[in-house]
Amino acid sequence: MNETLKQVLDDYYKTIKEGRANYRACYNSFLEYCDKYIHVSFSEMSKALTKIEVEYACKYYFEKSKKATTIEAIQRYLTAIDQFYKYIKGRGIIWEHLEGGCRNKQIVHDICVSLNDELKQKIYLPFDEEKAVKIVEEQIALLNKDNFFQFGQSVMYRLLITYGFKEKVIINIKTEDLSKLDGTLLINGEEEQELRIKLDEDILADLVRYCELHKYPNRTYLFTKSNGTQLTPDSIFATLKERMKKLDISNFTPTTVALQGVVNLIERGLTLQEIKILTKFETQKIEDVSRYLLTDEDAEKVINEKLQQKIV
Repeated sequence: MNETLKQVLDDYYKTIKEGRANYRACYNSFLEYCDKYIHVSFSEMSKALTKIEVEYACKYYFEKSKKATTIEAIQRYLTAIDQFYKYIKGRGIIWEHLEGGCRNKQIVHDICVSLNDELKQKIYLPFDEEKAVKIVEEQIALLNKDNFFQFGQSVMYRLLITYGFKEKVIINIKTEDLSKLDGTLLINGEEEQELRIKLDEDILADLVRYCELHKYPNRTYLFTKSNGTQLTPDSIFATLKERMKKLDISNFTPTTVALQGVVNLIERGLTLQEIKILTKFETQKIEDVSRYLLTDEDAEKVINEKLQQKIV
């Protein structure tokens, strides 16, 4: 073991705040990686520890850690390395390849695309596996379609997976935003941006039936809790999430469903601006979904080209 590196890491760890306690796993993994793959002394690491080696070290951390399953874990690991380097640089030790920092968009991207498909799905679409999706659809089919609240969950699922609405969009849709006559739904945006979309016929039919079943016809919001009050993020899929948790699919959330909807919009050719207005997801998130779930060539096409197929 590189005892000098271990000692410096230990010394540094004593200086950081309790809020960074989870960095310990990152540093332990980094030390283990260096012992296995970088066979140089601490004084010689300046030239040996390239950013490519940092990428490999981060991938090693993911493969060995049971808790590292999200992109946030990648960012945390790279931040931990950057913070440690700032510490040793302050002591007069320069690692030339780490100058400028490791946590940047390109390195995060390179690490993620080098990881296996399963991990990429965990980062953006945790339940997007054939078996899990089948279970979700089976549970939706078991919902009581004569109960407006349970039936509403199946309708919201369809809207999210088709149009990628962020939670706040679903929660804030008002009854007056749905036009049954022309089959459209008004999506109000920030800064007076709004978009009226033409609904798929089957989704429109389900929305009409949902309204007919609803116990509170004079409500303000289109979708409500069972008592007729406005939904919260936790209540959007209340029944479904409870069932999915019992089936050991605990990461089933409106966001994971909506991100699949974002993928559908990307594949339909919408631009980032159109998707942002429609879904209310941040530009960075839409770009991330583009890059992780499409090929590089298709992602660049979506990101750079104008809208070819209108949604309205």
